[in-house]
Amino acid sequence: MRRDLISELPGPIRSVEIVPRKTLNTEEFLSAIARLTDKANMVTSPDNPMGGPGIDPVIATYLIASQSDMIPVPHITPRDRNRIQIQTEVLTALKLGIRNFFTISGDPIDPKHMSREVREVDTLGLIDCIRDSLKHLPDEMRAEMVSVGSALNPFRDQEGEIVRSKIARGSGFFISQVIFDSSYLKQDWVQRRNFKLLAGFMPLSRKGQIKFLDRMGSRISDESRKKLESAERIEEASSRIIKDAYDDLKGYVDGIHLMPLGKTDLAAEILECI
Repeated sequence: MRRDLISELPGPIRSVEIVPRKTLNTEEFLSAIARLTDKANMVTSPDNPMGGPGIDPVIATYLIASQSDMIPVPHITPRDRNRIQIQTEVLTALKLGIRNFFTISGDPIDPKHMSREVREVDTLGLIDCIRDSLKHLPDEMRAEMVSVGSALNPFRDQEGEIVRSKIARGSGFFISQVIFDSSYLKQDWVQRRNFKLLAGFMPLSRKGQIKFLDRMGSRISDESRKKLESAERIEEASSRIIKDAYDDLKGYVDGIHLMPLGKTDLAAEILECI
């Protein structure tokens, strides 16, 4: 299993998010390995997506990366954990050879689960917790380095200041929120950056997902929205938009991150063409 630090990895980085099914087998992991080998060099997995219980992202990414050449990057959110549990998760990951972590606030908890959010720390405190986890290792191991990633929202006016705060706390790479238009990552403050940046895209498989992106806060231009809503096959339309946008961003970003919502074949097809 590769232990490269994402913050130091030369581009282009090709990353895919895998959302494990809630089944008692690992068939989707084996399928992902088969489809993404030689196409992706980084794999991520969300932490209890949609605010409900899911498969642990450390275990999910470890299972895939242990049988492939992809670098495992589990998501970690403060939504469901206090400081001790966050550091437990990090120490467990380090034990398994995982050195990269992606920090994110996390989706709100679905009320049907009758649970409450923890959020003992915010996303800045989460970065601190990951770094502080190294203090619990034996002295001879404390030189072991980790790479922490964070989300970048190109739709917020104050995002440049937020990103600078995350960098000051220890973030070394960023993944953008879902975009369909390259202009959002060509803003002056983004191009003056001193950090590694992956452009985030979500291939769509049904038109109802357009409203899902709206609820997430993503902005879709009128031109792209028209192409998606009028398409006979939205998978083909969204893939073409993603390929064109990423092609336009080459030289501006350090790689691509695909969030295919379980459609690993679709992600593989896009990666084959860029």
